[in-house]
Amino acid sequence: MDPTETSTPCEGNVPTTLDIPMDNNHIYLHGRLDPGRDESLWGLESLEAREPEKELPRVDDNSLLSTQNGNLSRETIQSCPLTDVIFQSISPFRFTVNLMADQFTSYLDAPLPSKPHQSYLVALPSELIDHILGFLGPTELAIISSVCHILYAHAKSDINWYRHVQENVPGVQITSPSPCKSYRDLYVSHDPYWFLSKYKIWFCDYFLTGKIIIARYDPRRGCLEGYRLLAERPAPAFEPWEADDEVLIHSFTPKCRLHLDHPVVHLDAMSSESPTSSKSRSVYSSNVETTMQSNERNGVCSNFLLTRAVQVRPNMQLWPPPNIPARQRVRTASQEAFVGSGHKPQKRSQVSTQAFRIRRWMEMTSQNGPGVHLGEEVYTYATLDPKVYTPTEEKPYRGIWVGDFSGHGCEFLLINQPDDEPFDETSVVQAEDETVEEWELRKVEEKIYRGTLEAIKLTGDPNVPRGEYTFISDDIGKDGFIRTATEARFNGARIVKSRGHVAARMFRDDKYIESQLIMISHNRLAQYWVEFGHISFFERVDIDQFLSPSNDPVNETC
Repeated sequence: MDPTETSTPCEGNVPTTLDIPMDNNHIYLHGRLDPGRDESLWGLESLEAREPEKELPRVDDNSLLSTQNGNLSRETIQSCPLTDVIFQSISPFRFTVNLMADQFTSYLDAPLPSKPHQSYLVALPSELIDHILGFLGPTELAIISSVCHILYAHAKSDINWYRHVQENVPGVQITSPSPCKSYRDLYVSHDPYWFLSKYKIWFCDYFLTGKIIIARYDPRRGCLEGYRLLAERPAPAFEPWEADDEVLIHSFTPKCRLHLDHPVVHLDAMSSESPTSSKSRSVYSSNVETTMQSNERNGVCSNFLLTRAVQVRPNMQLWPPPNIPARQRVRTASQEAFVGSGHKPQKRSQVSTQAFRIRRWMEMTSQNGPGVHLGEEVYTYATLDPKVYTPTEEKPYRGIWVGDFSGHGCEFLLINQPDDEPFDETSVVQAEDETVEEWELRKVEEKIYRGTLEAIKLTGDPNVPRGEYTFISDDIGKDGFIRTATEARFNGARIVKSRGHVAARMFRDDKYIESQLIMISHNRLAQYWVEFGHISFFERVDIDQFLSPSNDPVNETC
């Protein structure tokens, strides 16, 4: 266990004070007030604490559980004729038949099969059967394989199982099912944990500071793994701002990397023939925890826990926190250390693909008796809806960013542009003295620069913790526009109004203060903290560069 980490209780009993030293805070210069001192906050003028409206949670459309809505089960297949099951229960197949109706009329209009009990489906050429089964998910393929020997052979074919593996491992091109014999075996060996690499970004509820990990698939070893994402920066330099020589600009050139020496998640491929696999990988037992292999030599053990989403109610302690848009939320408080059935899925349809938990403890072994279980901690991890961090033409600032927080070091942020109303180009009227080219350019600018931009901490610090806003620009359009920068450092950058979020330690007496957002590019922003008298930077993080193990440094060190 990292000696710098402190134990986090399952609920309540959080300390009222926290002695976390600021990282080289004494070397940071500020033109006005020092944000590293709590007494500096007393004299700050608060802005109206108007936070964006929270979106309602929505149900996750999980492809692995697609039979949940179709009500397709083994009993259904056994009680209905095969053609009724296929045509009535599996909508992708109905779509396929409609799509291919003209092309394969000769097959559909052919005489009855020679065998009186043979289905039209199994009478089709093998290529068509494989094409049809390609529209099915993994669960449906498993069910169809129990119908007859012909469909069993097609359902086990690697033609379809390769696709199901590949779509769950972004950033990695699969060329072999090793260490398994087939892609079907590989898929089964990691079922139902493929959501880890599929959603790739996971952040946890570690007290105040949080952590963020990148989950991926390593084709060299056939394992799912997750490593902590870190950001480092060189010693800062300070220079005065041309627009106001009382304001200091803090240099920021971060370098992000994975902490490859200590995996947070490690799940090896398990053979379906293993005598322990049926027990250790079952999702139907409420008390199942998967023991993860650990290379730590200090006796630290880790278990992986599946979790289930909850219906959100007032005053619930949830993860992700309300400020972060999420498809599902899970509870973060438990009086029974999350071993109760209410926290764990009882059947496959209850498995959350948006969250999981890690249980950690120290095992003190003894030669004369059983080991002693010490210092247990449970951390909850959640992922992000790809929509909120994937930039688009109209929302180019969405993404995962790393920011400079002076003495607190580097912190990771979600920058979200939550407004999804379609842009009405007819609302931009050409002015009398405006050329067509200028008018078209203004339409493009108004399409991009509109609505709210909010920066939410995925990792935090003792003042403003993870899950809280660090700044909000209520309107990056014309209502929030201040000016276009003309000074050399930020020449051409758009500067808009924003509100910076500050607080005393332990997130006491938080308030929003005046600030300005300097929009340098779609990959770099700066925040002018007016009353602190300094400017800090934020940079976009390219998450995809960490997904392939082939991109790892040859000699990675801590």
